[in-house]
This record gives sequence, structure tokens and C-alpha cells, in this order.
Amino acid sequence: MRQTPGELISKSGAEGVQSIGMLGEGMGLAIKVIDGAKTAKYAIAIHLLQQLGWITPSVAEALGEKFLTLGQYKRLEVIGELSIL
Repeated sequence: MRQTPGELISKSGAEGVQSIGMLGEGMGLAIKVIDGAKTAKYAIAIHLLQQLGWITPSVAEALGEKFLTLGQYKRLEVIGELSIL
């Protein structure tokens, strides 16, 4: 919301729920990550916002740098796959 002053509103919920709305468009998104993972929720939100044209590529990059970085105890090891229901 800080990256798009006055344009987007967002509310995070428990267990991987995120709601995002674009003011003046009468449209919004609802995201639910089954396992509640915040990283997956952020990645999906950033991708969808960019695809809808609600954020610019530079804003998407800034958000990715903030929310999609690996922590000290995370590894890039594939153990499954992601599917959209």
C-alpha cells in the first residue's frame, strides 16, 4: 500500500489469506495459500498485481527484494510443486 499511495488497499489474515483491492476499479483479489506460507502468499500477490497492471515492474522488484528473500535458515531445495486450484 505504501508503494502505491492511495490506490491499493490490503488486509492480511490468518493461515495464508490476503485480500487486496484497487480503489476506484470496483475490483479486488482474495488469495488463500493452503499451507499458510507467507512467502508463497507474497509471491502470488506480487505476480498478480503486476499482471493486472496495478503495480509497475519497479514496484514489483522492490516488493520482491523485501518479501521474497531467503532467510538464514532457508534453502533452495525443491521438495514439491505448486499448483493453482
